[in-house]
Amino acid sequence: MLTDLNIRAGQTVSVQRMDALLTELRTRSETAARAATLYFPGEAARDDSAIFALSQDRNPDSWITTLERAGSRVLRSPTGVVAFRVGNAGLAVLPPFPLNDMWSGDIIYDWPLRMMLSAELTIGVALVRLGRYAVAVYEGQRLAVSKTDTRYVKGKHHAGGTSQRRFQRVRENQIHRLYAEASGVLDAQWRPWMHKLDYVVLGGEAATVNGFLKESQTLSRLSPIILERRLDVREPNRASLDEVVAMLYQCRLYPLSWDG
Repeated sequence: MLTDLNIRAGQTVSVQRMDALLTELRTRSETAARAATLYFPGEAARDDSAIFALSQDRNPDSWITTLERAGSRVLRSPTGVVAFRVGNAGLAVLPPFPLNDMWSGDIIYDWPLRMMLSAELTIGVALVRLGRYAVAVYEGQRLAVSKTDTRYVKGKHHAGGTSQRRFQRVRENQIHRLYAEASGVLDAQWRPWMHKLDYVVLGGEAATVNGFLKESQTLSRLSPIILERRLDVREPNRASLDEVVAMLYQCRLYPLSWDG
């Protein structure tokens, strides 16, 4: 059994911890009655017919029922899911970056996941909250370039009438200037890497990030490589950029069971 690994549903782990877990799964599979692996890409997760096809496999209970029981977000992960089975227990891994191919077999096949986690990807990061922003480019796990700054944005105003409308216009103008400034910095900082960015990851406060997405022409052009997940960063500053690299490569785990 894998219960002694103490994996909680939705737990995130570092590259180093994931590597150790994969080694442990492979070791235990050598003496297990059954071992299997499934790579299910994020694009397939958007296609109900692909999920249906998976359920029509020669052993339909092998994956579909178990993955659905693990949680709705597992099969619907935008980056896909890698699932491992050892005996009647297993592990679903939601990878940090999208899987490209679907594969299944009766072995522990961890090489593609290991390659993803060790790849020297070039990733653009933009973090935005009202009053502060940070942009950066990472080459592999090295921070290649970064820029952070602040711009004052008024807080909420609870009065009504003309005063409220005047305040709202001022605040909206300040937010627009924040977006414009952050967009200009992003363009300048990312320009040398623009042609080789593998992915773009955004983070900060959700409403502010969504507004920034609408106003940044550069992000509009890069929309095909912007990942759906958002980084939960409370303060977009230089210190947070040092922490982001670990967040970029985290895997989210879900324990699996075939015991019903």
